[in-house]
Amino acid sequence: MFTAHTLVHHQLCKHEDTFHVTEEEQEEALTFQWWAAPILIGINMIPWALLAWSQSGSGLPWFAAMWTVGVVVLFYYFAYEGFHYLMHKPSIPWIERRGFFKFIKNHHRLHHVYMGKNFNVVCPLADVLLGTMVLADPLPAKVTEPNARQVARRHSRWGRRLRDDAEGRTSTTVEPLGVEEVAAPPER
Repeated sequence: MFTAHTLVHHQLCKHEDTFHVTEEEQEEALTFQWWAAPILIGINMIPWALLAWSQSGSGLPWFAAMWTVGVVVLFYYFAYEGFHYLMHKPSIPWIERRGFFKFIKNHHRLHHVYMGKNFNVVCPLADVLLGTMVLADPLPAKVTEPNARQVARRHSRWGRRLRDDAEGRTSTTVEPLGVEEVAAPPER
C-alpha cells in the first residue's frame, strides 16, 4: 500500500500540473488495491476492540458498539476512496461544485505538495488536532519534476511493463505493487 500510494500515486499526481489524472499511467494507484479495505478496517478496529474488551464485564453493549464502529470505519473507507477518486479524476460535477468538496480537495492537493501535512482526506479534524493542517501554500505553484515519473516507474506495474517491453519480454503475470522485481538470469 505504501509503495502504490507514496512512490507511485504521489509522484504521478504531485503538483497542480499533474494533480488531475489525465493519463492511463496515473490511474494505476488512484485507488487502493482490493485487499486494502479489510486490512485498513482491521487495523482501525484494533484500538476499539481493545477498549470494548476492557469494558466487556461492565454490562455495556460492547458488541453493538463494535458493529457501529465497524460500519463507521467502513463508511469512512468508501468515502475516502470515492472522494479521493473524484479529486483526481473529476466526473460528478454536482458533488465537485459543493463547498465542502472544494475545501477537502484543496486540503488534499496541499497534502500532495507537503506530504507530511493534511493527511486526512474526508474529515480534516484529525489534522487540526495533530497540528498537521495547512490551509494555503505560501510558495508559488510548482511544476512536477521529470524525475518524479522515473521514481514512479521504478515501483509501478506500468514501469515494469515498459521495462519488459524494452527487453522484449512478455509479462504473463502481474505482481502486486511493492514486490521487488527479480532479474531473470541471462539466456545462454
